Amino acid sequence: MRKITLLLALTTCISLSTNAQTFSDGSFENCWEFFKNPTAGKQDYWDFKDSYFLFTLNQLHELSGDQGDAPLTAFRDEDAIDGNYSLKLVSKTMTFGEDLFLPGAAGTLSIDFIDLNCILGQPFTHRPTYLKGWYKYSAVKGDSAAIEVFLKKNGNKVGEGKMLIYNDVNAWSEFSVPITYTSNDTPDSLVVIFAASAGYDFSSIETLMECKGQDNSTLYIDDVVFDYEQGIQERLMSEMKIDLLPNPVHSHLSIQAKEPLKGNIVIYDYMGREINRYKINDKSLIINISDYAAGSYLLNYIKNGGVISSKRFIKK
Repeated sequence: MRKITLLLALTTCISLSTNAQTFSDGSFENCWEFFKNPTAGKQDYWDFKDSYFLFTLNQLHELSGDQGDAPLTAFRDEDAIDGNYSLKLVSKTMTFGEDLFLPGAAGTLSIDFIDLNCILGQPFTHRPTYLKGWYKYSAVKGDSAAIEVFLKKNGNKVGEGKMLIYNDVNAWSEFSVPITYTSNDTPDSLVVIFAASAGYDFSSIETLMECKGQDNSTLYIDDVVFDYEQGIQERLMSEMKIDLLPNPVHSHLSIQAKEPLKGNIVIYDYMGREINRYKINDKSLIINISDYAAGSYLLNYIKNGGVISSKRFIKK
């Protein structure tokens, strides 16, 4: 059984958590795990790893046991714009004493049915200007989909953007959601939601149970990235694995890879401003960052003008 907190009281209850600090795997290639359902008659399924920063409602399928029928609403799909997989979200109705609509949704959402609480957000201290990626959509009976992002500081929104999709989009199409800021504050958390039915409200358990939409409305998402003010791009899925050691770092940052890196290492501050650029033609590089101000930085490995890998590090 997957690693979740399971409590049985008057209802089946679930608690989700993650220690992910930054985005990763926006092409949905390596974030999956196959879960064997222990309940007889229940379907085995692919879902995000417990350590991934996004969650789905698929765990309800396992937790509903023989007391009800919570359908799968998120899938690893082989119809992808790039790589092997994409995220497929399908809205369905759950039978659990009464019919409850479940939007096909994935997001930075933790759910605690014991305390009747929804926790939106993951730690994040940067100010991207756009959330970009690729999507397809199949609507049912006038349903609409949503791609939403907002950033918070001390629980208050400091930036947000939302895109509603009203019509069928049968071929992979690019989306670009601008993020509008109402404050100069540095965010402390990020919320991202992808939903095949836009009539959701994840602010509480009560509103979650009142979501509206149509069964089988289907949204595909792939190759999600952030754009920053200076035109830099942060890949949410890296084509090449790069390790940064130590992290957090005081003075010297070691960049390590399993194969030679041939291109440039570019470092940006949290505002997207380029701080330094280094040529590299080796498996490793050590950078002296003693003069950097304390804070969070983005490191991009760029080859032939394209961002191959992105990593975050903290300067103490």
